[in-house]
Amino acid sequence: MRTLFSNALALALLFAGACGASRPPAAAAPIPEASAVAPLRAGLQIKLTTVYVDDQDKALRFYTEVLGFVTKDDVRNGPYRWLTVTSPADPDGVQLQLALDDDPAGKAFQQARLQAQQPAVMFFTDDLEGDHARLRAAGAEFTMPPTAVTGSTIAMLLDTCGNLIQLTQLAR
Repeated sequence: MRTLFSNALALALLFAGACGASRPPAAAAPIPEASAVAPLRAGLQIKLTTVYVDDQDKALRFYTEVLGFVTKDDVRNGPYRWLTVTSPADPDGVQLQLALDDDPAGKAFQQARLQAQQPAVMFFTDDLEGDHARLRAAGAEFTMPPTAVTGSTIAMLLDTCGNLIQLTQLAR
């Protein structure tokens, strides 16, 4: 257990240096004995993440009809629309909010990611070749076919709403 804490401390110090810490870190606090460590608990959970889209209706069609997600919430309040989708395999799992990019910061972030060819979101699959064929047949535009990279195979496609999506299959 002591080694685990020592390794975590070493990583924290390494990341602090990589993030531009300009002075050496203060002396580290003594590492607690295993009996002094609080028991593990469920902790924080990821329930929602957001992708900005330029048209929510178009996004809903793409994410449900092409990718195969299901609508979780679609609530309107005047001009505001709360729109989320989720995996049909885990309907109470993580939700993806399809947020309108009418927020200047969100729009700038979305455009910068696309220009840098960085995915706005990444989805995992156990059958990338099959999903690639299925999505192409459904009209998806791929910018990168399935490509082997270190530890996985990835493919990239456009979501028709201003985003690049990465599909990933981990190496077995």
